Amino acid sequence: MIPLPDNSALQPAATVPIKKEEAREQARLVAGLRFCWSKIPYNSLRPVVFHIPNGGSRDAREASNLKVQGVLAGVPDLCVVLPEGGIIWIEMKARDGRVSVAQVNLHAHFTELGHRIIVAYSAEEALDKLREVLN
Repeated sequence: MIPLPDNSALQPAATVPIKKEEAREQARLVAGLRFCWSKIPYNSLRPVVFHIPNGGSRDAREASNLKVQGVLAGVPDLCVVLPEGGIIWIEMKARDGRVSVAQVNLHAHFTELGHRIIVAYSAEEALDKLREVLN
């Protein structure tokens, strides 16, 4: 069983120095997961969580460069690599955020490939959904 932090173990949102709500919630989630998983003694049992930086504002040259290198619209914000080859994708949204058409389409494709997708509007909601998926 993969341990997950209690919601109460997350850093309080008001103390995270990131203004954008989606980025702040994502940072809280990643920090909580990494701290919890850092206590797992064996790499073969320790999940890895990382961010895929697809968004953000870039000039046309950099955007073109990244597209050629493989950036793909709709890829979720976070990837969780689990022991024995499992993967969970997490799309973080601000409370008033919406899943884009590109995200809906790619999430459906990932689901058809057997991957699990979580869309969450807070770090706490993401943890709650991770508990459902992992238990």
